[in-house]
Amino acid sequence: MMRIGLIGAGRWGKRYIETIARMDGVELAHLGSTNPASTQLVPSGCRVSSDWHDVACDRTLQGIILASPPVMHCEMALASINARIPILIEKPMTLSARDARAVVVAAASDVLVLTGHTHLFSSAFRALKAEATSLGRLLYTRACGGNRGPVRTDATVLWDWGPHDVAMSLDLFGSFPTSITALRIATQELPDGVGEAIEIHLGFAGGDRSEIRVSNIEPHKRRVFEAYFADGTLIYDDLAEHKLVRRNSPASPWVPIPVDPSLPLTNLVSEFCACIASKTSSHPSLELGVRTVEVLEHCQTLLARESAAGSPANRVTPCA
Repeated sequence: MMRIGLIGAGRWGKRYIETIARMDGVELAHLGSTNPASTQLVPSGCRVSSDWHDVACDRTLQGIILASPPVMHCEMALASINARIPILIEKPMTLSARDARAVVVAAASDVLVLTGHTHLFSSAFRALKAEATSLGRLLYTRACGGNRGPVRTDATVLWDWGPHDVAMSLDLFGSFPTSITALRIATQELPDGVGEAIEIHLGFAGGDRSEIRVSNIEPHKRRVFEAYFADGTLIYDDLAEHKLVRRNSPASPWVPIPVDPSLPLTNLVSEFCACIASKTSSHPSLELGVRTVEVLEHCQTLLARESAAGSPANRVTPCA
């Protein structure tokens, strides 16, 4: 039985608890949480510690998942790496490129680190990548991720919704953008604070591009990723009946692509455990995590300049 630790029992931490409980051969052995009620969320044999250091340095564990507020990710990751315990870091990897690179440097000592961009582990996105091999050059991607709230205190919309779509774009193009722009296109008062919608434009070599919209002021939840190739189009819609559809030309009909029903978070944790079992000491998601943070940090700088210039957004346009 593989013993896994978890730091954080908030919204995403609870999802990891539920996911591990459904998996064979894996047990949640140690939880780090400051909420006394967390003992009710875990199996009876799971140790619960209020100090996260107890989990990060617990060498009886074979792996640790970090689902804490992202501002703590770097410190927690470095502590776990120092204890030589493999880690899975929930997105965003960190809130600065400097911290992300520090994790990479520490992990170079042959300690496994995965970054949890969950949608990259979706069966639909994996099927999209497989289908893409027959569609020629990738020209353009368009993504929309958003919902009505929440307004988080530990991560802005950019850092909450942005990592998924930026990571999918970078992964599919296979390169770092040559240009990055970001614009706050709308703000709106919500019951729990001020929500916003942000557009990100990434330019790649040869004129290829990616357009991304992230928002917590949408009328309803959206998670759509469209990829346009020289010889066809693929659309991954996480909330649709057919999560992946394809057409080979504008005149041809959309054709559903069969997709494995496994859940993205289950796939992510399964891959983490498989890497631990095989004693794998590196994973491509780590470098992708760093690149994603670099893009988001640049966007954050651009948005801060926009705010300082006194050009607030005042229009609300839901995803098309």
